[in-house]
Amino acid sequence: MKLGIIQGYDEKKNGPILAAEDTWTVGEDDLLLMAMLEDPVFAPELCWRDAPNKAFSGCYRVRDYQYPLFRVTDSYAGFACARSVGKTESIKARAFSHIFRRVGEDMLVTAPELIHLLPITGAIEGRIQDVRMTREFLDTRGGKTGLTHRPFGAEFMDGTKVQGRIPKVTGTGVKGCHQPDLVIDEAQDYPEKGWTEVHETVLKDHVDADGEPDFTYHFYGVHSGARDSGFFKSINEGGFKVTTITAIQRPGWAKPEKDAAKARYGSTQNPDYRRNIYGEPGEAASQFFVTARLMACVDQGPPNKMPEDSYYNTHEFVKQELRAEEVDELKLPLAEVFDLPGAYGKVYGGVDIGLTRSPTVISIFSHEKVKGVQRLKLIRLYKLHRFRSRQIREALYALSWHFGGSLQAMGVDVTGLGNPIFQELEDDEAVPPRLKDVARGYFFNAKVPVDVDQEFISTDEGGRMRDQFGSAVEKEVDEWGRERFVTKMAMIEASTRYLREFVDKTLLMLPFDTEITTDMQGETQQRVRRVGKLSGAQKPMALHILDSFRAMAMGYKSEEVEQAMEVGKPEPVLDYAL
Repeated sequence: MKLGIIQGYDEKKNGPILAAEDTWTVGEDDLLLMAMLEDPVFAPELCWRDAPNKAFSGCYRVRDYQYPLFRVTDSYAGFACARSVGKTESIKARAFSHIFRRVGEDMLVTAPELIHLLPITGAIEGRIQDVRMTREFLDTRGGKTGLTHRPFGAEFMDGTKVQGRIPKVTGTGVKGCHQPDLVIDEAQDYPEKGWTEVHETVLKDHVDADGEPDFTYHFYGVHSGARDSGFFKSINEGGFKVTTITAIQRPGWAKPEKDAAKARYGSTQNPDYRRNIYGEPGEAASQFFVTARLMACVDQGPPNKMPEDSYYNTHEFVKQELRAEEVDELKLPLAEVFDLPGAYGKVYGGVDIGLTRSPTVISIFSHEKVKGVQRLKLIRLYKLHRFRSRQIREALYALSWHFGGSLQAMGVDVTGLGNPIFQELEDDEAVPPRLKDVARGYFFNAKVPVDVDQEFISTDEGGRMRDQFGSAVEKEVDEWGRERFVTKMAMIEASTRYLREFVDKTLLMLPFDTEITTDMQGETQQRVRRVGKLSGAQKPMALHILDSFRAMAMGYKSEEVEQAMEVGKPEPVLDYAL
């Protein structure tokens, strides 16, 4: 067998073009090395580094229980797993070994949304760049880097490719792809039409040198509870070999971790415990925020210590509950009653207004760097019980005067009784000018415009533009002739989607407070859609802390959009003329 420096790819011979003067003969040791590089377990253990793994001197190691994830012999295979068991690691290893196993053939890695795809393609790119051998295999001829983004692609000298795509709601995002190897990540959220289209991209007639089937059609996910999803159908009816990896198989799983999980979920019978720990379907209602990602946003204190040892939990975050009768007895202005922060960045607030049985909840977030990373840090949570209309306005005035120009937005959920209070605030001559500028009121079922990335837009059978969730898309042109694509959706849907984006990106920084996480874990996708379609003025089963976060998210996003719209705005000619 001859190998050598690759100069190109011969389409007629279906193989690489080698430089004749640089060829060499391959011996048994070389063949053994090649076999290891083609194996999804041996390749990462041979080439990757894992600095925290002190037991193996910083070498990467695949855990024994992860072998079924990494080394898959079946062409059709599905994985219904718990959280944090190594799904992403196995996909990285599969993509890495694909570079050596295939010649001039593609591998497609797909996920339902960009927020799911970017972490996995970024991790694949990182492994390619970290290893000199794969880094030098990249096709850099003609000034190329061998790597592309949005959509992701890694192209190598022999024509082999690793591609990343999202399906969009109609599945058009994966149309035109044809490959022998397919991996679907976060398959529980993959759209139905995406399943239909991606099924046809796999080259199922692909065979090896012995004429045996040589293709892989694999998907990974964690049950969402939805029984009508393509993931659930494929697990139960699709003819795939299904493997379940549970959290209790992890080496670190022991009584302390089990007790912590029981405390977090309430009991081992909780549907979310069953989904995230055992990999079971759980209940039919789909939790909106993935528990593992939500907990990644929660500051749980230094390693091997209690959350109470965290400086953020003990000093920076304060939750203050005030009752109207207690405040009346103090006979002090609210500015002196409130525990107000002394250090903060740009401030964003959210308000869920309540008057009688429901409290008014005000959440204050500081946008600042934490260990070199920009975060939205929750620094204050005020719960105001039985506050009258005037007292609620005074509370907002006190906060506005305190934060001054640092206050960037104050979103207010004005559904129901909140509407007349917000109207009073707008008409009150005593309102701080800054608050009047940045306060924005939202009804939970009001249709609000949401920006859509043009890359995610597809056209349905009727010629209408749709986003990746199936919502109708409109093109807007501002007064300066600039175009943007927007979709209209209920405020509760838009704001909850924004929050999920904040959680998935670990933008939010939350304290170790079970009341906050319980509120967020109580929200389901089905409820958000149902409430968004209501026409009344009352929100059922209110989640007050979460509603204040939603109002903050709307204010944060609207402020971001307004700033973007200001970029490139023409300077007034009259100023220059004068």
